[in-house]
Amino acid sequence: MSAVRVREEAVPARELTLAPALRSFPRPRLVLAGIYAAAVAYHLFQSRAHATPAVFGDELLYSKLAQSVAAGHGFVLRDETIFFPAPLPILAQAPAWLAHSMPVAYVLAKALNVAVMSAAVFPAYALAKRLMRPAYALLAAAITVAGPVLVYAPYLMSEALAYPVFLLALATMVRAFDRPTRWMEAAVVAVSLAAVLTRVQFVVLPLAYLTAVTVRRGLRRHALSAGGLLALAAVPLVSGGVLLGTYVGATTLSFDPLTVLRWSGLTATLLPFAAGWLILPGALLGFALLALRPRNDAEAGFGALAVASVVLVLLEVGLIGAGEANRSLERYAIYLIPLAAIAFFAYAERGAPWRRAYVVLALAGGATAWVLDFPVRAGTSYAFDTLTYSIYAQAVQWIGEANAATIFAGVPFVGGIALALLPLRGRVVPGVAGATIALLLLGGAAAYAGDHGMTRGTLALRAGDPPDWLDRSGLGPADYLALPGGSAHYGWLLETWNRDVRAPIELGLGAGDGYATRRARIDRSGRLLVDGRRTAAGTLVVNDYGTAIDLDGRVLEQPVYGLTAYRVPAGARVRTLAVGIGPDRWADAVVRVQAWPARPGDFRVVLSLPPSLGARNVTLTSGAATRRVSLDPGEARVVQVPGTSTLEIRTDHADYVGAGTPNARLVAVRIPSISFVPKGRT
Repeated sequence: MSAVRVREEAVPARELTLAPALRSFPRPRLVLAGIYAAAVAYHLFQSRAHATPAVFGDELLYSKLAQSVAAGHGFVLRDETIFFPAPLPILAQAPAWLAHSMPVAYVLAKALNVAVMSAAVFPAYALAKRLMRPAYALLAAAITVAGPVLVYAPYLMSEALAYPVFLLALATMVRAFDRPTRWMEAAVVAVSLAAVLTRVQFVVLPLAYLTAVTVRRGLRRHALSAGGLLALAAVPLVSGGVLLGTYVGATTLSFDPLTVLRWSGLTATLLPFAAGWLILPGALLGFALLALRPRNDAEAGFGALAVASVVLVLLEVGLIGAGEANRSLERYAIYLIPLAAIAFFAYAERGAPWRRAYVVLALAGGATAWVLDFPVRAGTSYAFDTLTYSIYAQAVQWIGEANAATIFAGVPFVGGIALALLPLRGRVVPGVAGATIALLLLGGAAAYAGDHGMTRGTLALRAGDPPDWLDRSGLGPADYLALPGGSAHYGWLLETWNRDVRAPIELGLGAGDGYATRRARIDRSGRLLVDGRRTAAGTLVVNDYGTAIDLDGRVLEQPVYGLTAYRVPAGARVRTLAVGIGPDRWADAVVRVQAWPARPGDFRVVLSLPPSLGARNVTLTSGAATRRVSLDPGEARVVQVPGTSTLEIRTDHADYVGAGTPNARLVAVRIPSISFVPKGRT
């Protein structure tokens, strides 16, 4: 007998009775398979309207590396080998990209992710079954896959695989506590390694295990697993951070302790809403009960591991929020929700002791929810990193902000009162579980609706129709040129949906997206140079959302506002580059033009203004020369400006105080054409 065993509390049989439906489970495994099938079917249905990858550059990295693996090229992105420290999600996703059609492959990748993430029911059930009766374990498994957490399944990232792997790791560790054999000790090391190779964030799992082993005074008993984990931990330390790969920048971050605690606390406050809230009071007491008064080794292991995991994950979220993100990162803590469900049912299994503490927590939680400032923090748009804010934002769109704020405050408040009044016995337990699942489904529907709207808008505005237009066009492999003023999402979506895109070229931009990128410049004669060399003849797709370019070649296609495909000759030249003019020739309040060849000459600028807009005053400046033009509604003017090869066009609007910002149709004019004639030419 282990030293952790204590006197089991006597619970009257009548207090452990269940609803007839729960008592009649003949085959828990069959019911578990049904829960899995229902989860897959529901989340597959919802994922159909997830229209496009939209989280960049993460989804670009995962999808392109998976495509490269499927093609047999290894971990290659833009012809450059990438060392990625968490490769398992990429390998899991790779089979979907064997399909030739990108849209078909994308549908398969989403379906594969949904099936994988929904599989979290199995380790959740295996973990819960060691602590409670099968009926409760099944309810815990259902809560694991019922909520808004599964909105992350169709994203081409690590969450889909990470969710079940996290639970598998904890289930393995708890079993090692319960039945410590050499095989289980080795399994702990293996599953910890697999977890970190799935998501680097999961370095907290072996830390939680070592903490739990130390707290339970089991270092001698678990010497093999503890030694193995310590040996693995030494590898990245000896490597000097090299094994972090694309995450090596994390070693340079600085953290303010109070800021870390602030972000950790905010995440802890938001997470109950994504967990269905009603299980929270029982879950907190369940964590405490299993950690402080375990009846057996399994309860002792789960209690210590769960508490350590909660603390370490929330601390990790705070570190990331304080060091880099500067925003709420509830997404990083979703793995704690199944632990809360398991702790709740474990608390009910033990007869729901500490009744007064339960009532206090229920009432205090409801009151706390009433004072949270969702209207200030959440906004009204989809927030990828914070499920609770996304649910609130969608509720605002559906029923208005006042009603949404009332619901977010009222449901926990009323729920807290109900929990305080109803002893957690008998039929109340499945009743609370059912209400929690209902809340999770409602929250999930709102999160999915926000996700669908965001991805549909991204696809319509920045991808083209169809999004794989370049592959379908037969134009062959194409270069992509990003100009100043355009959103990087155009290039990311083009590259995500089309295999015929080579490494992007950036002209006049900053550091890029961190992956292999070519650099362009324009020499004094106007020749476009890429990495110092003349351009080859071929297809060039230009992101001209915020900059107009006049270059050699002919336009082949304009799939979406902001992208134009050209056929350019070898050694293509640029005549003018106008930063602040869009594809429809509307100008920002300030436009800066560079012309080539770079020598004195004359600019010829056409200005126009639709009849429906107010008059504008336009100032054109080139060197020492200045021209001022008053443009009336419905008028078009041709202005000639002598000077250098640079020109600034500034529009003033008497009724607009924000002149100088790019809000074209409010303050500026259309510029149908700009030409430059150097001195000595006619």
